[in-house]
Amino acid sequence: MHRFIYKSGNNMVKVREVMKKHVITADLDTNMYVISKTMTNNRIGSVIFLRDGSPVDIVTTDDIVSMVASGRDPKKTKIKDIRKKRKELITVSPEDNILAIAKKMIKLGVKRFPVVEKRKLVGIISEKEILIVSPELIEILSEKLKEKVESVPDFDSTEMSGLCEFCEQYSDELQNINGRWICPECRNGNN
Repeated sequence: MHRFIYKSGNNMVKVREVMKKHVITADLDTNMYVISKTMTNNRIGSVIFLRDGSPVDIVTTDDIVSMVASGRDPKKTKIKDIRKKRKELITVSPEDNILAIAKKMIKLGVKRFPVVEKRKLVGIISEKEILIVSPELIEILSEKLKEKVESVPDFDSTEMSGLCEFCEQYSDELQNINGRWICPECRNGNN
């Protein structure tokens, strides 16, 4: 695996250099049970839905959890039944730099973007790829995360992704404890 170093200016690492090129896709008529099994079997956090080779929607593990929590049957619920209420799927270009993408993720509160070139899906990039290739961005992401947290009025019961403020390890299960984001291990006194 190549290690890319964050550089300022025009030498920033491009999405093309770090994106995953193998993307799991499905049809909008696929039921959520099949989608969840596909995600589990492939150890992925999302599935992209295509129409004529162009991405039109994305389902994440968060969407599946929300659907099940609302009492819907995964075997009877199709992606087209729970599509998000947005005008257009947000995508990125392979030529975008990862710093801009990291900022966009934070601003929009998402963990991944489909990568599109000439209206065709060519990959996917998530916060994991960004942090693996450019650990220097962790400090930038952490500061942006703190800014976002300060603007949230009631977040005591919410979990989010980011860096634990005690052990500084990345976690998808941070909880706000007395104004600090803490991972499960530190909350339980294991660190």
